[in-house]
Amino acid sequence: MQEILASHPEDDLRVFVVWEPVIATDLAPPTTGAMARLSDRRVAQYWDHRRVLSADIVRALLADPGRYALEEAVDAGTIVWDTVALFPEDARWERDLPVPAFYGAPVAEAAPGLAAALTRAPTPAPGRAPGSGPSTP
Repeated sequence: MQEILASHPEDDLRVFVVWEPVIATDLAPPTTGAMARLSDRRVAQYWDHRRVLSADIVRALLADPGRYALEEAVDAGTIVWDTVALFPEDARWERDLPVPAFYGAPVAEAAPGLAAALTRAPTPAPGRAPGSGPSTP
């Protein structure tokens, strides 16, 4: 992600990184070292220890699955994590998650698609279901 941001230094981007407990070792907020992986001034990082963001995304996806053109099933037990989403400049999160111009998971595999999406005009496109990485109990 840092490389992608570095390749778009003048783009008016805002990046929100939301850390949450997913695996057994996620007992506390990320360390300074982990957060330093994204040092770009356009990045804001948050710790969501109750996975409120994940739950709200899942709620929106379940309420209107056709709106998001998901290729994989999402259920009430889904945890959205290791996911990247790119939203158009005019996107507003009011009641439900806006439709992303690009999304994918896991982030490392989705990075090339994100980089490509940043170099063209964003248009809604299907992707992998958010949080389609390994699930946790």
